[in-house]
Amino acid sequence: MKRRSLLPARHDQHTERWLVSYADYMTLAFALFVMLYAVHASRSELRQPVVDGVQQALGQLGMRPDKQGALERQGQPALPVSAQPAATSSANSLHEFSLGLGERLAPLVERRLASIEQGENELVLTLDGRLLFAEGSALLGANSEPVFAALLPLLARDNHFLRVRGFADNVAVSNELYVSDWQLSAERARVVLERLAGGGVAPQRLRLEAYGQYRPAERDRGEAGRSLNRRVEIAVSSRCWQPPERPAPVRTLPPDDNGGLQVYELPGGGIRITNDRMTP
Repeated sequence: MKRRSLLPARHDQHTERWLVSYADYMTLAFALFVMLYAVHASRSELRQPVVDGVQQALGQLGMRPDKQGALERQGQPALPVSAQPAATSSANSLHEFSLGLGERLAPLVERRLASIEQGENELVLTLDGRLLFAEGSALLGANSEPVFAALLPLLARDNHFLRVRGFADNVAVSNELYVSDWQLSAERARVVLERLAGGGVAPQRLRLEAYGQYRPAERDRGEAGRSLNRRVEIAVSSRCWQPPERPAPVRTLPPDDNGGLQVYELPGGGIRITNDRMTP
C-alpha cells in the first residue's frame, strides 16, 4: 500500500522560527565569553570595553543585566570574609605566655596540682584530675571554677593554637554513660574545650585529642597517681592563629554613560558589573 506523501509546507507557517532562538543563543554565548575575558583583564583601560560589550549584547535581547551578576578574578569571592587565616610562629611570645601562666597558677603548681613544661614547639599545662573531675565522671566539679577563672583571661586575649588532651586512669569505667576509658577521656577533653570556647577563646584556635588510659603519667600508684592519670593537658603551640582581616571597602570606578550600569572594583582585584548600587 502506497504511503500518503506529506503536504508541502505553506509559506505562512514560519518554518524559519528556529533562527530566532539560535540567534538568541549565540548572543548569550557572546556575552558569556566577554565576561570570561574580563576575568583576565588586569588593566583598568580594558574594563570599559567589557562593560560596553556586555551592555550591547544584552541590549539586543531587550534585557537588563542581572543585579546579582559578578565578575570575579581568579576564582576569588567578591567579598572574601572567611578566608583561611595564616599561622605564624613566635617562640618569644610563647615564653612570655609561660611566665604569665606561671604567675596565675603559682598556688596550684606549689601544691603539685598543676605543672607547666615548655618545649621547643609548645608549652604543656597539666591539670590534675582532682581539680576538674571525679573518678569515672566528665562533669566539671566546683573546684574547676577557680582554675578557669585564672586561665581564661590569659587564654582569651592570646592567639596561640591550643590542643586540649583528655586522659583516663587504668580503672575500667563501669557506668551507663561511658563504654570505655577512651570515650571518657574524649568527653573530658570536650567539656574543657567547650568551657574555654564559652569563656572567650576563639574556636578556630582549639583542637581536641583523647588518649584514654594508654598514656599514663610516671606516678601510677594509689589515688594520687590515678588522679594524675585523669588529667587534662592544654598544649599551647608556638604557632599563632591570625584572625581574618575585615574586607576592604568597595571602591566605585568613575561612572560613564553605560546605560545605568555600575562598575565596582573589588578588594580581590576583580570587578563587579551591576545596575544596583553597592554600599561600602
